[in-house]
Amino acid sequence: MAAQDRQVETERKFDVPRRWSFPPMTAVADVAVVEPPKRFTQTATYLDTPELTLLRAKRTLRRRTGGSDAGWHLKQPRSGDERLEIREPLGRSSARVPAALRAEVAQVLGNRPLVPIAVLRTRRTERRLLAADGTALVVIADDQVEATVLLGGERIHRWREVEAELVDGDAAILEEVAQRLLSAGLTPAAGPSKVGRAMAEVLTDLAHPGPATAGAVALDYVAAQVGVLQALEPAVRDDHPDAVHKARVATRRLRSALRTFRPLFDRTVTDPLREDVAWLTGVLGAPRDAEVMRDRLLGVADGLEPELVVGPVLARLHQTLGGEHARAHAALVTALDGRRYERLMADLVEVLVRPPFVAAAAGPAARQLPGLVAKESKGVLKTANVAATSEDAEERDEAIHDIRKRAKAARYAAEAAGSVVGARADRLASAWTDLQEALGDYQDSVVAREVIMRICGEARTAGEETFSYGVLAERETAVARAVRDQYAGMLAKALKAARRVETGSGAKRSASAKG
Repeated sequence: MAAQDRQVETERKFDVPRRWSFPPMTAVADVAVVEPPKRFTQTATYLDTPELTLLRAKRTLRRRTGGSDAGWHLKQPRSGDERLEIREPLGRSSARVPAALRAEVAQVLGNRPLVPIAVLRTRRTERRLLAADGTALVVIADDQVEATVLLGGERIHRWREVEAELVDGDAAILEEVAQRLLSAGLTPAAGPSKVGRAMAEVLTDLAHPGPATAGAVALDYVAAQVGVLQALEPAVRDDHPDAVHKARVATRRLRSALRTFRPLFDRTVTDPLREDVAWLTGVLGAPRDAEVMRDRLLGVADGLEPELVVGPVLARLHQTLGGEHARAHAALVTALDGRRYERLMADLVEVLVRPPFVAAAAGPAARQLPGLVAKESKGVLKTANVAATSEDAEERDEAIHDIRKRAKAARYAAEAAGSVVGARADRLASAWTDLQEALGDYQDSVVAREVIMRICGEARTAGEETFSYGVLAERETAVARAVRDQYAGMLAKALKAARRVETGSGAKRSASAKG
């Protein structure tokens, strides 16, 4: 198969009554020969978002094996009986959707994740209707379908249907074939696609959702991060601006959610998954950290007064930091091509399709989530108390770094519960964001000073002037000093917002008990 194949498909679908048999077709105009039937089995995995976004937009995406057209197929609507079918090679598994196909429906999908929604096994009996010169006019497929629905608990549906697809004939011949099949007892199919028929019950369930459970809210947040990773992978590979940063943030949110909401999940599943997500965070972190240092130090150096720039400091920073970023990004692409990344993405999708919930996940989100959010905020306070008692500068820097990480976790927990907790969670997330970003600047200044001194040593060894590196180090020290001056006030603001969330959750529990 070519790298990508685009073709217009014109077909009619029919429902089949019991004990129906194939009628004679040689009476149809221009049909001289009906080829003997060919029988084979096809298996197709259909993918969509958990909300069935593609299906609602009359699009289908599948990976099919068996038959003469194995591969990835994306079908998009056109006028009448026509659909545009775009094909890509089969690839290794359904865990990796071809980037070109995702790009075709990017406006429909946004950053929603694609997951397997159904597996259709079709035993097909195919007959081609030929003209006298051997031209294939129409192909008729008689399908025995077994559909295993994966979303919302596995269910199996079985039915029989017939498809008549135009090959090299014209619309008049397809219409005549269709009329012949209708007169032989078939009826027009209720829907345009097999997967639409299979997912009809799920679509109905989605249209009438029940009260939000704690597990459902947590899973939605996890799904959002998986969708970001899937959508950004091509841009990450190409090192588009901010793509690696956004992907790393998604992994941090994902890992944090699996920890914050672990009382809702079977930890024998999610704890190992968190370790693999941490691995991916690290793989993304190397080129991102190199990028941050490159842009940060070059920005500071470019802003120095001319008399403070002594020696080839800018050239050395460009060469050293640019090279480190390029090597780190190359290692990232190698990791994305590896089996571990592919397995991780498949495992994340499996969690979305078959959530490893425990009993607590079925509880009301409004009752359970505020307490989990408040617990993350308490973790920040505990770490902050440790930092306050440290007199060693290096230990204090490490403690502040830990506070930043805990503040991120508290922020992500508040974001995840925002739809349930409401404005209080939004204010808490905002407060933690302010603290996290300030401490991030502090941490970057600490790392920047280490990088400056390392490059300064290289410059000294090369016999270059090192005065400017001392100036850069002092500028970074001033940044850290400014953050330390603001730190206590920002922490107090965030903890006050956290108490409001916890108090609000207690009030809700009391009201519920009285009711």
